[in-house]
Amino acid sequence: MQIKTNELIEFSHFCSENSLKFPSERVSNLITFLQSTEHESLERDVSFIYSLLPTNKEEKEKLRELIKAYFNLSFNDSRDEYSFLPDYESENIENFFNDDSESKFQKLADEIINQFGDIDFSRPVSNNYWLNQLQNSLAFLDSVSFFDIDFNNELDEIINGENKNYFISKLNRSLLERITELRNQFKDAYIPSELNPKENLEEKDFLFTDAEERRKLLKETRNLGLVLANKFVKYTKSASKGKLLFRKTIRKSLKNGGSFFDIVLRPKVKKKPRLILLCDISGSMALYSLFGLTLLFGVVQRFRSVHTYVFIDGITEISKELKNLKFNNINKILTNWNDYVQVDGHSDYEKSFNDLLEEKIINNSSFNTLIVIGDARNNYRPINNETVDKLSKKFQNIYWMNPERSQYWNTGDSQFHHYQSISKKYSEVRNFEQLKTFINSINFKKVIK
Repeated sequence: MQIKTNELIEFSHFCSENSLKFPSERVSNLITFLQSTEHESLERDVSFIYSLLPTNKEEKEKLRELIKAYFNLSFNDSRDEYSFLPDYESENIENFFNDDSESKFQKLADEIINQFGDIDFSRPVSNNYWLNQLQNSLAFLDSVSFFDIDFNNELDEIINGENKNYFISKLNRSLLERITELRNQFKDAYIPSELNPKENLEEKDFLFTDAEERRKLLKETRNLGLVLANKFVKYTKSASKGKLLFRKTIRKSLKNGGSFFDIVLRPKVKKKPRLILLCDISGSMALYSLFGLTLLFGVVQRFRSVHTYVFIDGITEISKELKNLKFNNINKILTNWNDYVQVDGHSDYEKSFNDLLEEKIINNSSFNTLIVIGDARNNYRPINNETVDKLSKKFQNIYWMNPERSQYWNTGDSQFHHYQSISKKYSEVRNFEQLKTFINSINFKKVIK
């Protein structure tokens, strides 16, 4: 290897400064390959740089100019524009790396979706959820199978790995574009009289709101969180007063000519009511997770004796994080989604509720009320009746907001019937009007003892 590692890194920085940036992984692979190659030619090192770093014709042309400027080496590329492709068994692979590749990827995406079968776009799931389902289909796996071959030399192995990553990323983008187009066709239709946003925005499905509409609704959702917290605080204060002390009240009234101006109440030992809030942030929850987290944010900002958790395949407490976050940064929790994955990133209500029941704070304190935001879709994992029974015994009252249309409850992998049986109140909540109605229906004074 004639080119030193630090010089190669400096060259990659030089390329970045000249608007040609390569992924660090690609540069790392190039360094690894050059270090394992025995030769004493600078020109040969440069030829490997030229073969390994770019992934398309434009990058190769730009790289040739930068090589001349940096290494003072010029050479003519006598190979065709697909020289960075190893010898694949299928000749059609070249069609996905040329200038007309977009149409090829779009056609392939359509074929994968058609072979997958019917996709229910009315379900409250994100586009990434459906992409994940498609990636696990036989059609998708077959479409990338021609990369799963062994080559005789290490250079082709490295290039093949890079080509496979490029191919999958392009195919994923085409699938997401097509999913978005299809989903838009399933949006609820509004008649002209319903288009006044002041009158009907609260009834619009969260999933179909635009950025400005979401901004308005999220502020109102935070206020609903404050309403929920105020209900809790109000009852906490009123519940701290005990029964009437008749003798002391009569004695005090004598000072006022027998008028009961001062009423004396028996001191009551305070048992601070505690509240648990849970929000599902798995892929099937789509935008609803953001509104759920905003509701939790409003509660936490007003009432501190509350514990908030998010869950996918296990719970994570975010009470302190929500207290320290600013309103505009709530989405940060969802952008850091991987931080809350504990197993495989697929919903697991059984494990999540077991984790909740094992929490020290739960076992060492008396928690009266549990509020859950989730669709109860469990990816066909089993639900243990014993866990459901423990949940019912631990919490006096369970409230459940399900963002999925009620007609889809308990279909497919939905396990909602297990939790309906132990919930004091449950409801479909997929727009602001439904959310407001649900929050207003909660009466802590009747349920906290």
